[in-house]
Amino acid sequence: MTDVIHHARYDGPEKTFAERAYRLIREDIVGGVLEPGLKLKIQMLQERYDIGAGPLREALARLSSDQLVELEGQRGCRVALMSAKDAREIGDLRKVLEAQALQQSIPAGDDAWETAVITAYHRLEQIERRLNQGISDLPEWEMRNQQFHKALVAACDSRRLHWMRQLMFDQHERYRRLSRVKTVRTRDINEEHRALFEAAVDRDVDKAVAVIGVHVQRTTDAVLAALAQQDPVIKP
Repeated sequence: MTDVIHHARYDGPEKTFAERAYRLIREDIVGGVLEPGLKLKIQMLQERYDIGAGPLREALARLSSDQLVELEGQRGCRVALMSAKDAREIGDLRKVLEAQALQQSIPAGDDAWETAVITAYHRLEQIERRLNQGISDLPEWEMRNQQFHKALVAACDSRRLHWMRQLMFDQHERYRRLSRVKTVRTRDINEEHRALFEAAVDRDVDKAVAVIGVHVQRTTDAVLAALAQQDPVIKP
């Protein structure tokens, strides 16, 4: 991939240029526009995003903390590589954390919790019922997907569990999007979400835990299959 990349659109509410840079670069990384292993030269980023060097460096440091960018000392930085090992680890941790959060949230959920889950599910269902299950607008799908999963665990009263779960959810996004694109014709993602939704509103904790385990594992399996076909910049 060359350093000549089309300019991205900005329409966000960020208060600083660094926040804007962070959002735009992050979206291009998780969306695969900035490919794994790509050198992120400040001049190239300035031309692409029309943002100064200072805010860009601040954004790159933040993205490094998110493990989406790898710093290379005096040599600059690059988009973090994707790997089968990383995909497995994140998937396994997500299964554990999502299960624990659901086990605490579902029994504690009140009427307001249930209403929020129903609303979030129906918003997600709307986009997943579109042509190609919504992959033509992956950022919008991702936002609704995140809102649904977050609503499910909202009644969990462990602040640290929420933090760890959200961390793994965010780390999983790049792999999740790859899975969505690769399985659009072979996987009914809406049916999986419906099963999770129904288990939650029926207050069936055991079923919800079983469904989320299968749901996340299917994503991991799809990602591993896709990575096995990628070129050598993807680590094994």
